[in-house]
Amino acid sequence: MLRYTVRRLTMPGLISAVSLVTPALGSGSQGGSTQSACGLLSPADIAKATGLVVGNGTAGPAIPGTLGKCTWTAGGNTRVIVTLADAQHMQLTIAAERQQGTDVPGLGSQAVAVPAAPFTGGGHIVSVLDAKGGFGVSILGKVGTRDRAVALARIVASHR
Repeated sequence: MLRYTVRRLTMPGLISAVSLVTPALGSGSQGGSTQSACGLLSPADIAKATGLVVGNGTAGPAIPGTLGKCTWTAGGNTRVIVTLADAQHMQLTIAAERQQGTDVPGLGSQAVAVPAAPFTGGGHIVSVLDAKGGFGVSILGKVGTRDRAVALARIVASHR
């Protein structure tokens, strides 16, 4: 039998709370490959959409509620992060982010852009609910503008 617990994380300046639904028992697998997040974008894709020069992506560790994560780094402490999530997680995330974010029309069935928390160096995050669940695109750092994050999210959406 699988039990579920709900955790609330507070991220000052970003959102008031994001609920993560995580399995309490199981194999530890989140149902997807962290490598698949890295396969969605190339450094050339990122440069074309944002003008940022990044290295190769690095798959991140499994995080409860996510299906995969990849991080690319650029100069000036800038990070580009793509996180894949299931639909339930992304619906909760978008509902919480709407409190401080703005809707992004024409991207998935729902999409919201929010400023990133100051402790991340600033930047912007776009969360998208789509037919495969959902994904988030974060551009963290001083150059992480809303326009850059939305442009990159559109490329991720076209590759899913």
